Amino acid sequence: METIKTISLRKSVRAYKPEPIPEEALKIIIQAGFKAPAASGRYDLLHITVVQNPEALKQIADAAAEVVYRAIQIRKNMDFGAPTLILVSSTPAMMPGIEYANAACVLENMVLAAADQGVDSILWGGAAAAVKQSAVLKELLHIPAGYEPVLCASFGYAKESEPPKEHTISVNRIK
Repeated sequence: METIKTISLRKSVRAYKPEPIPEEALKIIIQAGFKAPAASGRYDLLHITVVQNPEALKQIADAAAEVVYRAIQIRKNMDFGAPTLILVSSTPAMMPGIEYANAACVLENMVLAAADQGVDSILWGGAAAAVKQSAVLKELLHIPAGYEPVLCASFGYAKESEPPKEHTISVNRIK
């Protein structure tokens, strides 16, 4: 299997070419999300929204920039130029935080499948927070009643090629 190779190729990209990803690659990415674990097998608590409309993507990016500004008092351009945004929404979870774990698992599968297909991505929360706070955006994106956006990922092809960064996380072991 090439799993470790695919994991090592995945990187967060914040500037994309306008070129759309092929429909076949998008299908594979979405299907990978279906294979993710969900707490108690409750896939019915989740909803996926795929956004490829340029005007909708611009509205979401502008709203996300406002959310970020309100949070950290710094103006950031949240329009990465990615031609595809996938939002994962959830109904209220049976335990606090489970909706975030479920959405993260779905999107992690998707960004790994994207890397396997040669498609770049970034998993982020700003757009999901912006949509969650806007009745107008929820309606525009047809987010079902009772569902709230949790996390999202953008997909496309990087404007500039750079290798994935190496990261470490502290580890302790109890034997």
